[in-house]
Amino acid sequence: MKGVFIVLDGLDGSGKGEMVNRLASYLESKSHKVLKTTEPTDSEYGKKAKEISLNEQDPMKGSEECLRLYTKDREEHLKNEILPALSQGITVISDRYYYSTMAYQNVQGIALSKVIEANKGFRKPDIAFILDIPAKLALERIGKRGNQIEKFEKYDFIVILKDKFLNLFTHIDDNIKVIDASKSKEQVFNQIKKEIDKILA
Repeated sequence: MKGVFIVLDGLDGSGKGEMVNRLASYLESKSHKVLKTTEPTDSEYGKKAKEISLNEQDPMKGSEECLRLYTKDREEHLKNEILPALSQGITVISDRYYYSTMAYQNVQGIALSKVIEANKGFRKPDIAFILDIPAKLALERIGKRGNQIEKFEKYDFIVILKDKFLNLFTHIDDNIKVIDASKSKEQVFNQIKKEIDKILA
């Protein structure tokens, strides 16, 4: 039996990491083998993408390079981790996937059609959750981490990014569920669990 491919995506600060962990624990309690993973990865391309995010302050710069790096990183991610795990019946939960590339690089000025085309051959998730929160709340949560602010963590950028994420399902034929992530952790997870139970039934 092939594994299930699940993605959680959305703005930084939306609680993706927390929900990945909760979902993994829930599925393991139901005897599923689970692989938790994230993008960008620690591949050569993923590390370069992270460096750009930390060292370049203008969120509108480097769009083509970002698209190239994230796409190459995803290619290796699928080949080396995701597809082998799925073929062994392991459920894969990824924190970010091509939805981030479509939203972020589209805000950076690359036509959405071009970004979609660059990711066209990649494995579609069985279900993807876009965790939706107001831009102001996202920045508040990011600030509480005390980490260095990255190039994409700017209010004006995040306001536009939020809309790009919410409009993705009108442009691609994926099984996308939008989750109100401004609620309590328990309420957010219950929304996710309800949808997961449907596809695992």
